[in-house]
Amino acid sequence: MVTAPSHPGASEPDARRSFQPAAGLFLDSERAANSGRASRMSTHPSRPVTPVTKAETAGWFRHGPWADSPLGPRESWPQPLITLTDLALGSKTPTLIVWGPELCMVYNHAYSRILGDRHPAALGRPLPDVWSEIWDAIQPLVYRSLAGEALYFENERFLIRRDGVEQEAWFNFSYTPVHDETGAVAGIYCALTETTNEVRAERDRADSFARLQQLFRQAPGFMAVTSGPGHMLELANESCMRLVGRTDLAGKRVSEAIPELADQVYLQLFDQVYATGEAFVGRRMPVHLQPPGERSPMLRYVDFVFQPITDSTGSVTGVFVQGTDVTEHHHLEDQLRHSEVQALDLALESEMHARRLDALLEAAPVGIIYADANGRLEVVNAAIRKMWGNHPDATDVSEYHRWKAWWADGSERDGQPVGPDEWPITRVLRGEEEVSAIIEIEPFGRPGERRTAQVHARPVRTHDGALVGAVVAEMDITDQVRMQARLRESEIRFRTITDVMPQIAWSTRPDGQHDYYNRRWYDYTGMPEGTIGDEPWHELVHPDDRDEALDTWRTSVATGDPYEIKYRLRHRSGEYRWVLGRALPVRNHDGQIVRWMGTCTDIHEQVLAQKLLEDASRRKDEFLAMLAHELRNPLAPISTAASVLAATPDDPKRVRQLGDVIRRQVGHMTRMVDELLDVSRVTRGLARLDCDVVDLATVARSAIEQIGPLIDERKHQLITHLPDGELLVMGDRIRLVQVVSNLLNNAAKYTRSGGRIELELAVDDGCAVIEVSDNGSGIEPELLPQVFELFTQGARGPDRSLGGLGIGLALAKSIVELHGGSIVANSAGRGRGSEFKVLLPLAELERAEPGTGRMPSRRAVDARLSTMVVDDNADAARTIALLLELQGHEVRVHHDATTALADSRAQPAQLYILDIGLPDMSGHELAQRLRQQPGAADAKLIAVTGYGRAEDRTLSEEAGFDLHLVKPVDAGQLLDAVATVGPK
Repeated sequence: MVTAPSHPGASEPDARRSFQPAAGLFLDSERAANSGRASRMSTHPSRPVTPVTKAETAGWFRHGPWADSPLGPRESWPQPLITLTDLALGSKTPTLIVWGPELCMVYNHAYSRILGDRHPAALGRPLPDVWSEIWDAIQPLVYRSLAGEALYFENERFLIRRDGVEQEAWFNFSYTPVHDETGAVAGIYCALTETTNEVRAERDRADSFARLQQLFRQAPGFMAVTSGPGHMLELANESCMRLVGRTDLAGKRVSEAIPELADQVYLQLFDQVYATGEAFVGRRMPVHLQPPGERSPMLRYVDFVFQPITDSTGSVTGVFVQGTDVTEHHHLEDQLRHSEVQALDLALESEMHARRLDALLEAAPVGIIYADANGRLEVVNAAIRKMWGNHPDATDVSEYHRWKAWWADGSERDGQPVGPDEWPITRVLRGEEEVSAIIEIEPFGRPGERRTAQVHARPVRTHDGALVGAVVAEMDITDQVRMQARLRESEIRFRTITDVMPQIAWSTRPDGQHDYYNRRWYDYTGMPEGTIGDEPWHELVHPDDRDEALDTWRTSVATGDPYEIKYRLRHRSGEYRWVLGRALPVRNHDGQIVRWMGTCTDIHEQVLAQKLLEDASRRKDEFLAMLAHELRNPLAPISTAASVLAATPDDPKRVRQLGDVIRRQVGHMTRMVDELLDVSRVTRGLARLDCDVVDLATVARSAIEQIGPLIDERKHQLITHLPDGELLVMGDRIRLVQVVSNLLNNAAKYTRSGGRIELELAVDDGCAVIEVSDNGSGIEPELLPQVFELFTQGARGPDRSLGGLGIGLALAKSIVELHGGSIVANSAGRGRGSEFKVLLPLAELERAEPGTGRMPSRRAVDARLSTMVVDDNADAARTIALLLELQGHEVRVHHDATTALADSRAQPAQLYILDIGLPDMSGHELAQRLRQQPGAADAKLIAVTGYGRAEDRTLSEEAGFDLHLVKPVDAGQLLDAVATVGPK
């Protein structure tokens, strides 16, 4: 059980050529490949899967049905195979032995767990059958090993079906060639270990590490990692690089990367943490920085944490530095401190300034609280009252529990209540110099409402340092926090909406560089999730569409015009599929483009359907043009002959010549109309077969008789290979003659004058074979798959000299399939001839119930028949009358049903020839009324009509007609019908 390795190896053909087994133990490469294919084509019945123990597996090896397997009875096995089998049974490692020319499988109990529900049915079966889904991948490895090469692979991935489920699995495995007694390679010994869990665990670790790296890079505070006593910078995130104004930090010592730190305390802090293994935390530490290119140094205030990094033994190997730039906060606190000092100075300076101070506090946008040393609230300004509502007075710290607040600083305590002893003012009154916090408060009188405040507290001392109170500044930052939350929620909603869209959604910056793709993009293209930015998206566009897509996009970016284009985009399967790309610019209130938002919609099926419709429309137009041409061809000589007949009615010879012309052309038109009707009935399943036991030799002779004039005209050489005896099938003789004549007609039309056509009948694998071949124009490769479709023809000139409507082969295929057979076409290409082969089931004579299958022969009638012809087409009625009169019959002609009925009552006829579409009543109604007349009840009724569908024939039969003929009626067919009518 293996899969193809990711590193290169010998190809299958090379391995097969290098493998030369002794004494013919293995088949040659071609026979082995054929054997593999045959094995994969075999089917095996499903069987219930039950757990099989190790002892039961061993029992299978020793007592299994080996006599029925390609390996034969176990007693006949070669000694190496027996030895390997015993070795495998005693091993706890999954072991597989592949042996013999059929690559039969022998394995131990541990391997059966890998097989899942394939065990125990896999014992003794060929490897290609058992692992059919991966055989194409492992086949080269098998032949390399059979050629004598030992193979080993680690953590190879492949897809297998196990217990009815397709799943990924990874394996370590080896292939070892096994030699028989003669020294030739007779099989393969495969030991393997499944590493699926380890591989997946490693992937999870890698994903976790990647996420940590992402968090490290995107952290709002700066972070850096150093190693060794020299403090070599290994990692620094973007915040760190922005702070120091440098990007080339990695791989340098701290003193080299940021030389201005040499005169400050930070290098000593690195040494201290590295030497002691104790963390250092520093608040508001000033850092003097001199970024490259800056003229003056920059002073920043930073909250630092220096954390030692230790290995598994506890030894310090480096330092992790985390910091937050609090410069702005520091300046704000300086301002607050300055305001506090000013307020205290004013309060202490004189009473006269008290009101002025109160006004200042009331007007201040920042909430101010002053409490005495016990915690009594003595001063509370308007901003505090606005934030906290109608709060109670507090006389000391013990009453602070009535003020509800929760931590909101994002730390581990976030969301937990603030205790009375944890308030910043409480801590300052206990002796701390400066305390800041971010809390969420619930104003008094407004239960359920939450406000977020940034709080800063400092002690108030006398000139000698005595604590006399505390000042608290509180800033309402609720709107800022909510705005940030709304922005985060808006982004989440945006990503959620775009991820559930069926289309690919994307956005770019104003310069056209992508900065977002939804999940559909990664699912569709197979690109690694998260890849954005400047990746070459256009490389996924079909090479033929790439330039247009890029030019159109650049034009839209430059002009601001909407982007819309159809192009082919590579799917993750490798297929290029049509998509509709659209994008619109997003503008700000000044009209400037701040973003592009776009989508790609898969329209592959619509594009293909449109092309199919266009192809169908084109073929329809070509067919209509061809039909018009083919109908005009016979109409032209018919029209000319009619004109000549009118001018020379007394020239019998010319009349006969022109009559032959008209008869031939009418016959040609009739065949075209019959073909159209036939193909309509057959392809819609409306045709009925009059099946009987038919000799294909007689079918072939009838077809040759029909097509003979065309073959003689084109001076073709027709070579036939017919069997000496009968070749019997169950079928409709007339339809089968139609199939063979269509194939011969097709060969005759597309073979140059004097060419060769062969017709052969044979028997192959229980089927009758009809094969028609020629050395004519052949069939182009692109046309060959469509040759049996309606109206399909090869290239033709404007004269359409070959004739036909392109439906003969489609009709032949439909008729053959109605008989349960098949038809195929082959050609080596244009100018190299073609070959058509029909396969039909042979007749099962013991179950056949043959009928006569013959039409009644024409019976000569000496007596004159009294005949009435009824047709509203005067020319049609008159020509039929002339034909019957030439045979000596008495004919009366009427052009409506009413007159005919009246004449029939006065003088009944022996034979009525009726059109169906009469002006005053239908031919069906006329026939029924004639049957009700005493003198015409036993007369012969023949329908002559342009309606030739199966249901039309049924209606005629129900109306009382004896025969239904379709216009134009062949003269011989009509005379045959008339000959069956005897005198009364």
